[in-house]
Amino acid sequence: MSDATAGRERTGNPDAELIADLGHRIDDALKVALDGATEVALVNFHGWANGWPRWVGNPGDMAIWLGTLASLRRLGVRVAYQCAYNTLSLPALRRAVPHGPVLITGGGDFGDLYTFGTPETRERLLAELRGVRLIQLPIAAYFRHQPNIDRLRRLVTEHNNFVLMVRDQLSETRAREQLDADIRLVPDMAFGLGPLARPQPPDVDVLWNTWRPEDPEYVDHGPPPDGITTRTIEWASRTGVEPRWRGDRRAARRAHLVLGRWMGRWPSTHAPLWRAYAATFAPLCHGSVDRGLRLESSGRVLVTNKLHGHVFAVLAGIPHVVLDNSFGKVSGLFQTWTRTSGNAHWADDGPAARAIALDLLRSVDVV
Repeated sequence: MSDATAGRERTGNPDAELIADLGHRIDDALKVALDGATEVALVNFHGWANGWPRWVGNPGDMAIWLGTLASLRRLGVRVAYQCAYNTLSLPALRRAVPHGPVLITGGGDFGDLYTFGTPETRERLLAELRGVRLIQLPIAAYFRHQPNIDRLRRLVTEHNNFVLMVRDQLSETRAREQLDADIRLVPDMAFGLGPLARPQPPDVDVLWNTWRPEDPEYVDHGPPPDGITTRTIEWASRTGVEPRWRGDRRAARRAHLVLGRWMGRWPSTHAPLWRAYAATFAPLCHGSVDRGLRLESSGRVLVTNKLHGHVFAVLAGIPHVVLDNSFGKVSGLFQTWTRTSGNAHWADDGPAARAIALDLLRSVDVV
């Protein structure tokens, strides 16, 4: 039985063949980049200690981390060191994998839209681990300011052993114009999870999952359609319908936040506490991904301009309408990898999205 057939029988997802193909592409690309390595460091986990007790996490970032772990397991590769973006210990990393490779988790952007945390750690690795193989896992490339491009180009050139995986053709074009680097086009690591079961029946007609106005990726696509039941969320923030977390995952979340605060306050603890902190990553990710699936499953039809809102909907077989974010990240992934999805429907603007959503409501049958 093929992966696609197995996935379709397990979840009823008509995109099982597409998902299987993307998973194989991820595994093949990672295998080539690892060049025979059987142990790696995996860095830049997107934890956030400062949000406790209101922290919920970004389901997309968590899906990327779990998809990476899944691909590494399939390849028989052990993760010997893990850290968050703000808890990197170079001595601990060097002890665990003296010769690399070091994998930098994907997600967000390879650029200067977000300037705190993950870009700083990436530049530190480039500067201080020269010659050690660094692999930036699939990411969107987007710079706004030439001095930032120039600085990163210099760091990449001086490092001399850096692989940049980009997750869409638009990012590939941008990166090739701006950097002299080993650039490879690879699907988003969240596709490494494979098909996901839709965990619950919907309770509204349309779920509208969009960026907040204060976010740099926000585009004003207007409100959901009138005359039907709707819910609007931004899933990286708390919502009015928060799914309940399992007890073990709540415990991991609390431990993650307490340890993260401690390590953020005292950098000397980054080396001795990294294993305890890293032990919270996977259960935290499972809880966040489950939360994201439950939120998105609450609508008979989803409308989103969140990149991983779209990815989750493909993986879970949720009929949905896809809109773009502010710099083409979502359209780039859609045009590169998922435009053949039977569940995804592109809309150029809000009015088109509302019209498509209403048409889908007349045809979808969700039980």
